[in-house]
Amino acid sequence: RSRLPPLGSLAAFEAACCHASFTRAAEELNLTQAPVSRQIRTLEEDLGILLFDRRRHDVALTTAGQRFAEIVNPAVLQIASAKDALPRDANEFTICT
Repeated sequence: RSRLPPLGSLAAFEAACCHASFTRAAEELNLTQAPVSRQIRTLEEDLGILLFDRRRHDVALTTAGQRFAEIVNPAVLQIASAKDALPRDANEFTICT
């Protein structure tokens, strides 16, 4: 099984795609802009590709970033939906390794 990218960086990536801004992504994630920028940079280094073109006041997905977003962003949103679907009184869970 191949190694997953850092999961926090995938959430930052999805938010940055949605807002075309690391600053607005940070607001959504209750972070500052610097950690979001670092998470995106970490993801790019892990993947070995540039995901965003950085501009003065915003960011835009590269072609590779667009392809990555088409696959990853629905998965990130599906994970968030799964979390929301859990019963609120669930006290036990099992993590498979």
